[in-house]
Amino acid sequence: MSAVLCCTLEVVDATAWGGAGLSQQKNWNEVSERALDDRERELWRQFVTGGWALYRALFKQIDSSSSLPSADWRVLEVLAAVERARISDLAAGTQIPLSTVSRQVTRFIDKGFLERVDIECEDGRQKWVRITALGYETVQPILDERDRAVRRLVIESLADHEFDAFCRTFGKIGERIVTEGL
Repeated sequence: MSAVLCCTLEVVDATAWGGAGLSQQKNWNEVSERALDDRERELWRQFVTGGWALYRALFKQIDSSSSLPSADWRVLEVLAAVERARISDLAAGTQIPLSTVSRQVTRFIDKGFLERVDIECEDGRQKWVRITALGYETVQPILDERDRAVRRLVIESLADHEFDAFCRTFGKIGERIVTEGL
């Protein structure tokens, strides 16, 4: 699995990467009341500026070689990494609204990129889908370009331990956000 996909999909379980998990963290409500000091504010500014620049550069490079818009290939990217998923899982994994993902899934089934999966003994209201061979064939060049972009823009900019810390950090942040239901 690529680095970006790991960071994206594993965000709900930082402990899978050896993260401490929230139970071993500080009392967040107590810490959250403090304003940022000058050092923290400057680091945050660097994070925001660099984060948006990275986001734009990644998607610009990936989208320039893609036959699909980013919202579409993101759904296929998530499905390419798992055996099957519910539409609600796809919405959570892509950060795309559920109604939009539902329309994408219908369109992708019509195009042959996805197929419905019948799951016995499951809640019948839950719709499961999986990627087809045509879906893999369509998304693979996009994922290859994503990997090249991540390597060039992120991995080659960081030492191995920095990249590891970078992904673990986002895993912890994602875990907290999910745990707090934000």
